[in-house]
Amino acid sequence: MVARRAGITKSTLSKIENGQVSSPIATLIVIAKALNARVSEFLQEEAAPRFVLTRKGQGSAIARNGSKFGYSYEALAADFPGKSVEPFLLTVSPGDKEGHFRHPGHEFIHLLSGRIAFTVGEERMELGPGDSLYFDATLPHILKLAGDKPARFLCLFIQ
Repeated sequence: MVARRAGITKSTLSKIENGQVSSPIATLIVIAKALNARVSEFLQEEAAPRFVLTRKGQGSAIARNGSKFGYSYEALAADFPGKSVEPFLLTVSPGDKEGHFRHPGHEFIHLLSGRIAFTVGEERMELGPGDSLYFDATLPHILKLAGDKPARFLCLFIQ
């Protein structure tokens, strides 16, 4: 019935509905009129997700600046658009090099296991499980494994 009112074949309408063909705007206008709808309703993008659930061990392995030092990053919210915070699980293993960083924004780390030596500006500190550190990431900062076991921590890059 919609195809007839719009003056197109059922086959054409079906192909448009299923995304098999791209329709000229003029055709979308007559289909909208046949449905008593506005053509803008056809052109709306899908709504952005309101949350992203990342199950244990299911984060996306990605490369970041620390990857060149051997560090491994697991993105915990990779599919959430327009975020101002990038959460990662970061693992530093024995044999990984000392990482030197400086970048815009702030950074927050919370050590889950292992030990790390961390320097922010001129301040050197050692962190163990349960310790947290929040700092201005425009300051030079250095990360190094302290000990012979991998260190794993939650790291938030905040813009």
